[in-house]
Amino acid sequence: MSTRRTGSAVHRRILTATTAAVLTATALLTGCSKEGKTVNPAPAPLSPSASTALSADPRAAEKAEILAAYTGFWAESVKAYAAGSDKGTQLVKYAANKALDEALTDVTNLQMAGLAMQGAPGHRAEVTSLQMSGEHPGATVTDCLDISTWRTVNRLSGKEELSPSGQPMRYVAVAEVEQWSGRWMVVAMTPNGDRTC
Repeated sequence: MSTRRTGSAVHRRILTATTAAVLTATALLTGCSKEGKTVNPAPAPLSPSASTALSADPRAAEKAEILAAYTGFWAESVKAYAAGSDKGTQLVKYAANKALDEALTDVTNLQMAGLAMQGAPGHRAEVTSLQMSGEHPGATVTDCLDISTWRTVNRLSGKEELSPSGQPMRYVAVAEVEQWSGRWMVVAMTPNGDRTC
C-alpha cells in the first residue's frame, strides 16, 4: 500500500487528536495554516443568557463531564498520532471499544507508513443527546471538526503529505460516549466528511 493511500485512509476514518482528541485523533485529514502554526481558537466567553441557560440545564454537570472526556480523548489521540505510539498517553482512560481499536489501528498504520500528525484539530463540540438510564448511560457528542491545523508529515523528511482532493477542512464528527464504572468513555467515532460545518 502506498504511503499516500495509507495516510488518506487514516484521515478518512477520523482518528485522532488523535489524541488530543481529547483532546484531540482519527479520520485524519491533513491541513495546516500557511505559516505552519497550530491555531486552536479559544472558545468565546459565555454571554449572561448562555450562562443562565447552562445553569438551568438539569444535566449541565453530566454534559460538562462528557465534554471533558471527549476533549481528553482528542488530546491523548493527538499525542499518539504525533508519536506513532500510544505509549506515554492516557488514551485508554478516555476511549474504549471501537473508538480505541480504530485509534490504535490508525496510530500503527501511520507508524508503518512513516507518517506522523502535527498540530491538532479544532473543535466545536456539544452534547446532542443524553440518556442516563440503563447499565451504561450514554450520550452523543456532535463536533465540527476543523483539521486545517492538523497535518500529515513524513516522519523522516518532515515534508507535508497532500490531503486527498476535495477533502473538506471542516466537517461533522459524531462520537458515542458511555459511562463505565462512573467514567465517561468515547466508544465510537464517526466522521461525516460529506457534512461540512
